[in-house]
Amino acid sequence: MANWQPVPKKKKMLLVGPVPPPAGGVSIHLWRLKHLLSDQFEIDLVDESRNIKPAFFNIRQKKFLTYWKKIAWSDFLFIHSGLNTLRFFHILSAKLLGKKIVMTLHAYPEEKSGINRWLDERLFSWCDVIISVNAEMLERVSLPMHKTFVQYAFLPPVMEEEKELPQKVQQLLSEQKAAGKKIIVSNAWRLDRFNNQDVYGVDMCIAAVQKLKAAGIPVHFIFNIATIDMFGPAYEAYQQEIKSNGLSDSFSLINEELSFVKLMEQADLVVRPTNTDGDSLSIREAIFLNKPIISSDVVKRPEGTILFANRNQAAFEAILLKVLQDGNQGAVTIASNSYDYYKSYYTNLLGTI
Repeated sequence: MANWQPVPKKKKMLLVGPVPPPAGGVSIHLWRLKHLLSDQFEIDLVDESRNIKPAFFNIRQKKFLTYWKKIAWSDFLFIHSGLNTLRFFHILSAKLLGKKIVMTLHAYPEEKSGINRWLDERLFSWCDVIISVNAEMLERVSLPMHKTFVQYAFLPPVMEEEKELPQKVQQLLSEQKAAGKKIIVSNAWRLDRFNNQDVYGVDMCIAAVQKLKAAGIPVHFIFNIATIDMFGPAYEAYQQEIKSNGLSDSFSLINEELSFVKLMEQADLVVRPTNTDGDSLSIREAIFLNKPIISSDVVKRPEGTILFANRNQAAFEAILLKVLQDGNQGAVTIASNSYDYYKSYYTNLLGTI
């Protein structure tokens, strides 16, 4: 009779951060991470999104007893919060309940004051593992080297599990392609501002399309805003600008719950003219799909990205025109890491805590 051996017990992970929808870089990363590791760990979620979904517990419901019960159930927290108040709250709660802590820093602004940075460094050092999505952020905040790892935010999309595009978006694509137009796409979580400028460069894109249309270059630009929130007036102002400049047949500013990777799959060109950034998921997805991707040089970008000087409208328009004329000629093809590579990386890293 063969010796009976018990099945190894899975560690319990409490994954904390925004759950899509709306779809943003962090929420997509979190959702793909859950999918990637679901057979390696028992996983529960704490959602931080403003969009409260019946299927998931949301920290904004302020049911703190339920929240602490979830922490007590877990072996470790894996924190993906964007707000420092939430990061601190999760770290303190986990510490008080004697749990291990893993945190991914998806962004860390340069303009943080010295006292705030000092406080961050003290509290972040309580984590057992800290993942930074790029090396530049680690120059802005000093963290224990033995706990800190750099791993960009990209995880390969599981294309068969991505939702099909909404009917009206698919119809828009079909009509514009039938008219012989090149499709350009971009996206934003919402219409935030930084340095008194549009973070995601919607204004730059509208101005560039106006220039392309005047030059007789047939394009249709689709810019999806994942969530409007308190930025309704800005959204409507951009819609009015598009209309008053006669660009309604060349520029669609939309607010749809959609898979941006599915939209990129049907595009000729992807752009990301952001004036601040972490490690952009959209850029790595575009490279993964072998789509030409134009981006600002505000942070170090992955190999294969076509760069222009941050907030330089003339440079943006010049490179946009060149890529539209040349297609994807000369673009660097990147050998993407396999799905199994990422599963192995995170399983091994989390297995050390």
